[in-house]
Amino acid sequence: MAKYEALRPSGARALLVLGISDVVALEDEAAVKVEVKHVSAWGRWARDVAVPVDAADVIAELGRHFDIVWASEWGHNAHTAFGEALGLPAEPWPFLPVQFDKLAAIRNYARGLPWVWIDGDVVDLHPQDPEDGEGIILRVDPGVGISGLDVGALVAAVEDLAASADAP
Repeated sequence: MAKYEALRPSGARALLVLGISDVVALEDEAAVKVEVKHVSAWGRWARDVAVPVDAADVIAELGRHFDIVWASEWGHNAHTAFGEALGLPAEPWPFLPVQFDKLAAIRNYARGLPWVWIDGDVVDLHPQDPEDGEGIILRVDPGVGISGLDVGALVAAVEDLAASADAP
């Protein structure tokens, strides 16, 4: 069986790398309004998760500005499991087959494209910062998740990042 390789990004837009735990599935006590959603992948397993009520709207807005790719412990199940709960497009987003130490996988996948990585605090065993002008890492509050995201400010920050990368 061939090893999975994520579909290459279009290159027309910046990348948004999205985690699930603490981002769209809140596992700590929620500080925002949530709905409990029943998620399942191909009917093989099911789980109830607390999802911020505005998560679908925030993700839809992110999708208007970024090419989205999953990077989480949910792996290939992410899009299928959260598709209905988040109103995701029918065509699954690519996923990076990595659970920990994600930064190297993100760098390899981005190959010079501007990127944003939105995830919880405890996802890397060896914390690293992005190099200047490389990308943006956003660690979400586990009680708020993606609800705390200012999409407009994020888009502006990535535009600044891309502009600085293009500057001589």
